[in-house]
Amino acid sequence: MKLCNPFNLNNHLGLALIAGLSLLLSACGGGGGSAPPAPTPTSHVINLSWTANKEVAVNSTGGGYKVSISGQPIIDVQFPYAASGPAAVATLMSGNYTVTVTAYSAMNPSTGIAASGVTSSSLPSTSFAIAVPY
Repeated sequence: MKLCNPFNLNNHLGLALIAGLSLLLSACGGGGGSAPPAPTPTSHVINLSWTANKEVAVNSTGGGYKVSISGQPIIDVQFPYAASGPAAVATLMSGNYTVTVTAYSAMNPSTGIAASGVTSSSLPSTSFAIAVPY
């Protein structure tokens, strides 16, 4: 029976060479040094809905909501709403957006000037963020 000498220089050189090659290959990452391409933005239809304001004037003729989505035109949702309540549909590209909903009525129109000529305004909802996937 032949015993292997743990101090044999040939055994250690072979192991060192294999370990060195493994480290070299793992450090390279195998890539050509370029970053992967960024994902392509895609278009998505987004359905937004919220609990109706309890003010009668908002839920009557001349009432409604202004939906503001960052970087997009304001959406005017006028009374009467669908049976399920006020809602808006927007087509957005992939990315992050901030949404704010503001109620208005004939007494407090979307212009902020009531029929009496008195300037008034409604406070907007707390803004919330949405992330549209790629």
